Amino acid sequence: MLPAVNLYDLTGGNYRVTRTVTFPDFPASKIVFETTVKATRSDWSTQIQASGTYDGPRDVTSVRDYTVTWTTDGKTLFEQGSATLGLSSGGSVRSTWSSSIVPDRPNFSRFPRDGETVKVSFSPFAITGNKMTYDWHGAVSATPAQTGQ
Repeated sequence: MLPAVNLYDLTGGNYRVTRTVTFPDFPASKIVFETTVKATRSDWSTQIQASGTYDGPRDVTSVRDYTVTWTTDGKTLFEQGSATLGLSSGGSVRSTWSSSIVPDRPNFSRFPRDGETVKVSFSPFAITGNKMTYDWHGAVSATPAQTGQ
C-alpha cells in the first residue's frame, strides 16, 4: 500500500478548486466557492470567490467532525466532505460539500488507488470585526480498499 500524501504533494501548491457546500438542515442554502491557490518558495496566495445563499444561523464559532475523502481520475482530485459547525447559542449546523481540485501540474503517481481520508481538528474561531483566525491540525490516511463491489 502506498503511504498517504497531502494536498501540497499532489499539487505542488498550485491548483484551482470548485467547492459546493450544502446544509442539510437548511435545504435552500447552497454556497459555491471558486478558489485559486498559487505557492512559491516564500509566498502562498489564495483567491476565493463565493456565491450562493445561506439562510441558517450566523453565530458560528467552531468546527468539529471535519472529514473529507479524496479520490482521483489521474487529472482531478475529487473531494467529498462534511463538518459540524458549532454555534455560540449551543446548537450546531451540519454542512456537506463536494469539490473538484485541479492542479496546474498533477502529481498523482503516489496517490493511493483506493483514495484517502483526511480528518482535521480546528481550534475555536477568534473573530474580530471582519477577520477570523483559527488553528487546524490534519491527519491524512490511505482509505482501505472497498470490498464486495
